Amino acid sequence: MPGICNIMFQPDDTIVAVRAGTTLLDAASRAGVALNGLCGGEGLCGRCRVRICRGEVTGGSTELFTREEIQAGYVLACEGRVESDLLVEVPSEARLVRDGAVGEVPPLLDVSGAARRQLALEPLVRKTYLALAPPTLDNNVSDLQRLEQALARAIPSREFQMGLRPTRLLPRGLRKTEGKVTAVTGFRGPLTEIIDVQGGDTTRSNLCIAADIGTTTVVCHLVDCRDGQTLGQAARYNSQAAYGADVIRRILHASEGPEKEADLQKAIAGDLNELVRELIARYHVDAQDISFITAAGNTAMLHLLLGLPAENLRKEPYVGAAYRLPPFRAAEIGLQINRRGVLYCLPCVAGVIGADIVAGAYASGLSEGDEVRMLIDIGTNGEVVIGNRDFLVCASASAGPAFEGGECRCGMRATRGAIDHLRLAGADHLLSYSTIGSTAPAGLAGTAYVDLLAEMLRVGVLDRTGKIDRNAAGKRGGEAECGELEYLVIPAEQAAYEKEIGITQGDVNSILRAKGAIYAAARVLLRALSLSFDDLAEILVAGAFGNFLVLPNAVSIGLLPDVPMPRMRFVGNASLAGTKLAALNQRAYEDMRRVADRLTYFELSTDPHFMDEFVAACFFPHTNVELFPSVAAGFSGKGW
Repeated sequence: MPGICNIMFQPDDTIVAVRAGTTLLDAASRAGVALNGLCGGEGLCGRCRVRICRGEVTGGSTELFTREEIQAGYVLACEGRVESDLLVEVPSEARLVRDGAVGEVPPLLDVSGAARRQLALEPLVRKTYLALAPPTLDNNVSDLQRLEQALARAIPSREFQMGLRPTRLLPRGLRKTEGKVTAVTGFRGPLTEIIDVQGGDTTRSNLCIAADIGTTTVVCHLVDCRDGQTLGQAARYNSQAAYGADVIRRILHASEGPEKEADLQKAIAGDLNELVRELIARYHVDAQDISFITAAGNTAMLHLLLGLPAENLRKEPYVGAAYRLPPFRAAEIGLQINRRGVLYCLPCVAGVIGADIVAGAYASGLSEGDEVRMLIDIGTNGEVVIGNRDFLVCASASAGPAFEGGECRCGMRATRGAIDHLRLAGADHLLSYSTIGSTAPAGLAGTAYVDLLAEMLRVGVLDRTGKIDRNAAGKRGGEAECGELEYLVIPAEQAAYEKEIGITQGDVNSILRAKGAIYAAARVLLRALSLSFDDLAEILVAGAFGNFLVLPNAVSIGLLPDVPMPRMRFVGNASLAGTKLAALNQRAYEDMRRVADRLTYFELSTDPHFMDEFVAACFFPHTNVELFPSVAAGFSGKGW
């Protein structure tokens, strides 16, 4: 066919056929080759660079490449367009890791709190074995009515409904098995749907997937609905990152047309299917035994998963297509579980407050407790919830991807080779550090940036305004390739890709703004409630990033408030914990819908105090040092 070009991506030797004029980024996505990228294809971040070994590519700027790289055939995949058959080499640093190299998954919040709420094991989809008596002249009700009558004895006070397909199959199925069948029923509020009728007793296996769909990472747990036990977990990076590190860039891509919208939907559905296949293979189960999926994520992620128009989420007044989503057939969006399996998405609150926050507020106990607590979820956005059983107020601050390896020149996701923690010692700033996987360092994860800034402040390389002191930096101070002042962490000869790893002045500024936004959001929300940090019984830190923070360092830079450490607690992936609770108990699922109704969203952009609080928080740790007494005491004598 004229205009069709064949592209081979190495080192995988993956081949894909695309039309001439297609960008290399789109071609790689269709081939299942996930490329790194933070700018959403705008040619700004330079992380999707590939090398053309054979063939012709047009388009693309050369500003981000050296003369030697241009001569070697390097181009940006987001800008280069296919003009012939190609052989393309994808360097390791350009790959978005899609397999088991995701960093350590934080421990799940202990859901034993469900026992305190006296939640019985009552999964959203359950299996009930029935032995139906055959029809007689004296009892000649319909097959469906006989089924419903038998189910009513096992599931009382319920009204049943059944779709056309299982109704068609029911008569032959009952007679083939002499009435010995398993009814698969799904919770739909006041109704119970008879999803499927299976021959014989299949109650021995009723599994579900609890999924947390993060902007950066997707995590799935395989759960046995018979006893509530987790059989295992799997995680991978969200492949939508190829279209941008943050949700705004992804929404912009999806808004370009139906094909682009489908790109995002297929990417996340593909991630979920890969994780399901991994769990199936690892634990030797059958996809047909997975009856349903419960999913949480921010509002944009759930819109993109379902293929809902998301463009209005980025435009004032930031209205989504739907926040209270009914159950859907998982197969409708391409999820490969039981052919009749159900997808339950947890409820969202607003365009920027999603089901992940609702699930976290519930699973952590914040929404049900007597004392006032604060939940801070640190990610691409920084969400803050304050409340108890009587009231719930929430806000969202746009932190950007700085804490997830984005926006910083040497930042990377928490995967193999990422420096996760470090410390400086002595007059020469001798460095000790650890990497994920204990391999050669390839870049800095978000937790490492928090450690590094705290250490640079401690040794006097960084001042309170966030400026790097070249003189104090000594041999580690210099100029990066981008022309900015840089503090060198790892020299090129010791780094995995023979490229130096450091932090530039621009990196510091990005992190300063991100941490300032989160802290300011917390302060403004407290102020609106006439409260202070001292009035909180506890501060709960949620999210994969938060779980691996060194708390004193997070306080030192002003990311978290300066309160006694016993009042600060990590709760891990509270969103996934809530998703699992919803899967295993119908009341919990309904309770979370009520939590969403109770949550009052506070719009920070319209608050007259937010900008003042944000500017004040864009210092280390804060303009008002009195808010951080323990930090100021540790830095006494250094101009603090």
